[in-house]
This record gives sequence, structure tokens and C-alpha cells, in this order.
Amino acid sequence: MKILLIAVVIILVVAGVFVFKENPKNASSGESIINPTQLPQTQSMTTATVTVGPAGFEPQSQTVKVGTKVVWTNKSGADDVTVNSDEHPTHLIYPPLNLGQFNDQSSVELVFDKEGAYNYHNHLNPSQKGTIIVTP
Repeated sequence: MKILLIAVVIILVVAGVFVFKENPKNASSGESIINPTQLPQTQSMTTATVTVGPAGFEPQSQTVKVGTKVVWTNKSGADDVTVNSDEHPTHLIYPPLNLGQFNDQSSVELVFDKEGAYNYHNHLNPSQKGTIIVTP
């Protein structure tokens, strides 16, 4: 009988430890302490800008780091501007860079997530060319 009583006491103590461990109380207020969920920290994204004017892309070449967002803004006064990957006319070298046609005073963008040199052009005026160089 004594062994049974000791076993019951041990079980109650262990159960009590688990109950209080799962729902700790604030000693001063008696309120339950809730562990906050850890939210992932957001990193600010670096942005680079390319302006498209009547003469083409400015700057024509730009070096950025991996993870940079490049924004092309059409300030040409015309709606005949595209951003397309080389080679003209197939655009197969880097398909994510095929951003297509966009109107005057509007923008298109792309985040570069790999190192490399990315050549692009205006499909509607292939003499207008540019390069984004992505470094680690």
C-alpha cells in the first residue's frame, strides 16, 4: 500500500510539472504568459533604377548585388519601349528579363537573384541596349 501511495504521488508531481510548464503564470499578476511567435525579419531590398529615354537606356550598364530589384521607367514620351533579354529577336538567353512593352511614365521591374551579366534591349528599337552586372 505504501508503494502504491508513493507511485500516485510521483505521478501527480510529474503531471503537475507538465501542466505548469505548458501554461506558466506571471508571478505578480497571475496571468498566463504567452510565448510570442517569432516573426521572420524582413530585409530591405536594394533598388536600382534604369530610365528609358528617347536615346535608350540610362545608364546603359549598371552593377548591382544579388537580390537587387532593378526598375526600368519609361520616360521616352512614347509607348514603343520594351525590355527583353538578348539575343534579338528570340530573347532566349535569360527569359525572366523578358518584361515586355510598357507605356510612357510606367515601370517594369525584376529582382536579380543570380550572379552574372545580363544583356537586354528594346525589342522595338534593338539598337537600344543595356547590361545589368550582378555581383555577390
